[in-house]
Amino acid sequence: MKKNYCLIFLLFLFSVYSQDRTQDSLRLLLRSTGNVAKQTAILNTLSDSYKTSDPYAMQSFAKQALQLAKKTNNLKEEIIAYQNLGASEIILGNYDHALRYFNLTEQKITNADCRDIEMQEIQAKTFGSKGIIYSEQNNYSQALQNNFKALKIYEKHDRQIPLSKIYNNIGVIYRSIDDQDKALVYFIKSYRLQKKVQSSTLGISCSNIGLIYLKQNFPEKAKKFFDEGLKEFGKNPNDRGLGELYNSISQYYILKNQFQTAKENLHKAEQSFQKIGDQFGLSDTYLYLAEIYFNENNLDDSFKNVNKSLAISKKLDLPETYMKSEALLSKIFDEKGDKENALIHLKNFNDGKDKLAKIENSKERIKIELKFESEKQQMEQKEKADTERMKWLLGFSMLGFFLTGTFFFYRHREKEKTILLQKQLTELQHKALHLQMNPHFVFNCLAAISSFIMQNDKEDAVKYLAKFSKLMRLTLDFSKESLITIDKEIEALKNYLELEQLRFNKKFDFEIIKDPLIEDDTALPSLLLQPYVENAVIHGVIPKAGKGFIKITFSQRDEVLVCEIEDNGVGIETSRKLKESSVKIHKSMALEISKKRLETLEELIKKKIHLTIEEIKTETNGSEGTKVTLELPLEYIKD
Repeated sequence: MKKNYCLIFLLFLFSVYSQDRTQDSLRLLLRSTGNVAKQTAILNTLSDSYKTSDPYAMQSFAKQALQLAKKTNNLKEEIIAYQNLGASEIILGNYDHALRYFNLTEQKITNADCRDIEMQEIQAKTFGSKGIIYSEQNNYSQALQNNFKALKIYEKHDRQIPLSKIYNNIGVIYRSIDDQDKALVYFIKSYRLQKKVQSSTLGISCSNIGLIYLKQNFPEKAKKFFDEGLKEFGKNPNDRGLGELYNSISQYYILKNQFQTAKENLHKAEQSFQKIGDQFGLSDTYLYLAEIYFNENNLDDSFKNVNKSLAISKKLDLPETYMKSEALLSKIFDEKGDKENALIHLKNFNDGKDKLAKIENSKERIKIELKFESEKQQMEQKEKADTERMKWLLGFSMLGFFLTGTFFFYRHREKEKTILLQKQLTELQHKALHLQMNPHFVFNCLAAISSFIMQNDKEDAVKYLAKFSKLMRLTLDFSKESLITIDKEIEALKNYLELEQLRFNKKFDFEIIKDPLIEDDTALPSLLLQPYVENAVIHGVIPKAGKGFIKITFSQRDEVLVCEIEDNGVGIETSRKLKESSVKIHKSMALEISKKRLETLEELIKKKIHLTIEEIKTETNGSEGTKVTLELPLEYIKD
């Protein structure tokens, strides 16, 4: 144990030396600056630096800062000075003076409507300080109210160090009204937060947690936290906190019947409290010493210490300490045989007991109020949550109705659009059929048949008539279907080209190639390719001087059916120069309708269709014919 005490002592000296160096630096800076605003701020900083060591020095520097701040209308530093003065009065036990300063601080902040973060934190510090005063005056309701105000501000700005202190103060209040479980919850919150931020006030939380465990009859748990607290105060000296810890440790040794060690700790507590003039802490220390001396039958030392405790309890209005002191004095006089004084102090004890009973009743009332407020808050939160849930439910229901309505609206709209497109496609298909059955084409076919008959070429006439009949039948059949198989399309194209070969006396040859990979049930729109093939015949190979050739190729690439119509005719430019008006009008209409069919089909199936018409060039940039490429999404005939 001796080595541990030496370590604590060395750490204490180092910390004090470090603090002295900081204060010396501030004093040097104060003397070297001529700026009044800076001087005021330095004086307030100096004042704050003495809060754990010298409350009188703290007061002195705060008063100097206040004087300069008022002279220069420096509201911010004036508020900080009032805050420091209030803190010094708490340490000295002058609670009324402290409250006056804190009320002035609060009033100045409110009147100035200071909304910056620093001012809000000073306000939170003021609430916390008032909470301490009200707590020590047994005004626990006001104490909690002020601490929760401070808590709200610190939580808003995530100020973890002061937040840990407020948790500790709330724990103290709950401990004071004998709600040990809630007290422990807040002390542990404070302890964990202080561990996280490596706070210099961790020792205070250790002391408080240890005392709770001691009251709950877990002495070894208590001792563990007491020992940790001693180490923390060795790193970060705090005379008031250390004094409270020594008081608590003495109770542990009293429980263990180690009265000498208990007294040693109480004398250490006395030294710590006397160093900063902490009367509140001394009242407990003297009472604990008096009780030990009484149990040891050392009535004189017990009498001396209990009178010190009684004097402080009267001065600070501490009913519980006053009552216990009067009870002990009555016992001392009784042991000495002084019945008269024993009765006087017994009467004082009974008076104090009545007052304490009122305080105890007040504690119970506060506990009930707090419980009621907690339940009320929970109910309000539940109602709020239920309301929010109903709002969300209503919102989701409305959104659901809206989305459902929108879905059905657009589905209906899409359905109508699809019907319209199908109708347009059917109309275009019928127009294509009409053009396919164009009277000019039919007349030419019939004229060719008549010519064969007149030339007595009955065989060709029969052959031509059979092909013409088959083409008419196929064309009529196709008009009933929107899609036909690729083989039927090839059959119709072949039949048409053979007719044109007969009509134009073998003016051209043709070839139709189908990729073997293409499935038999692969489909394409009926009567879609015929206008492009007819264009290749009429405007491509027929005007050509020599024999023409038309090549039709069907291939498959990925999910696309590629149809290519290639001729070695006169080419696009020469074709445009020809003036075969009737056929031109017919063909241009057929191609325009085919184009519209492709556009309508593309919109209906929501897939891209590509059509390209290009001229085939020679090496000398002459025309070698025309190539039409049509790329259709793969479709299949469904059974």
